[in-house]
Amino acid sequence: MSHIMKSGSILVLGAFALAAGTMAAPAKKNWLLTFSVTDKGAHVMGNPAAPNKVVEYLSYTCGHCADFEMNHSPAFKTQFVATGKASLEIRNMLLNPIDLTAAMLARCGGKDRFFGNQKHLFATQATWLGKAKNISAATQAHLKTENYTAYMTGVYNEIGLGLIMQQRGITPVQAKACLADKAALKTVLDLTDGGAAAGVTGTPTFMINGVLQDHVHSFADLKAKMK
Repeated sequence: MSHIMKSGSILVLGAFALAAGTMAAPAKKNWLLTFSVTDKGAHVMGNPAAPNKVVEYLSYTCGHCADFEMNHSPAFKTQFVATGKASLEIRNMLLNPIDLTAAMLARCGGKDRFFGNQKHLFATQATWLGKAKNISAATQAHLKTENYTAYMTGVYNEIGLGLIMQQRGITPVQAKACLADKAALKTVLDLTDGGAAAGVTGTPTFMINGVLQDHVHSFADLKAKMK
């Protein structure tokens, strides 16, 4: 059998090799689109095998938490989470009953919607939290009887959280079902208790690779702690 290749075949193979050599490299994975839930019910964004595991204890009625979410978290996510260098886990640290209502609504729609819900709640915090004076005595009375679903439903209706969640595509029927979710309620309360047991005394508080951090309040502070 002859091993001499026809010139036309050589040209074809050469063109193929040239094309293969100039093919674009596969796009790097964007870890901002990877979501999971821990066995304790906390939501995580990013690479499960990231060398930096960042936990944020937060409250939805906390102004400093809103500031971090809107002004510092984007850079952290872009530089560290998106690239797989860090994961971000959110744990609740409830400060008050209104906070409980917002925390339950943030979980509405499952893990793929959680971080978007959270950002929207913080972005609109001044709007809905500013209406706290509208919470009626009848709604407040539900706290005394520990009827948390009735309390949260009242808060939802009276401070405008219905409109806020509808902007996220969560209907009133869906939102009220989330507020009545007893398993989710237990999860949020347990995460708060776990934070208190770990020594969390304020929000936002960060834990990096299992170590609670002092004086970490900004992207620059977090960046300085990354491996």
